[in-house]
Amino acid sequence: MSLRDRYADHLTTFHEQASAQITRQVSRDNHGTLRSLDISEDEQGVWAEAVIDLHGDVVARWGSEVYKRRNLIILSEGGPLDDAAFGADLFSTAVMEDLDTSGRQPG
Repeated sequence: MSLRDRYADHLTTFHEQASAQITRQVSRDNHGTLRSLDISEDEQGVWAEAVIDLHGDVVARWGSEVYKRRNLIILSEGGPLDDAAFGADLFSTAVMEDLDTSGRQPG
């Protein structure tokens, strides 16, 4: 049985919540549009990868019209790193921190 099958409920919750949060945040902050939030599995575990089509000033700051972030969310040995809802919060927060701070000088 694959990890994706074993943790199907966890991944459904994670995907639904992370997608909704990222979609809402990038729209609210006028950063772009969530193109995809894919779940994949390899020998390390299960990964979430968000792809966002950027627009506005964040394109110049990020240096690209496409943003990607990939995080390991379920270890092949040990299971989920976080509760599904909390993991979705962490993932969406990391995406927004990247976009909000890209290209900006500290201070």
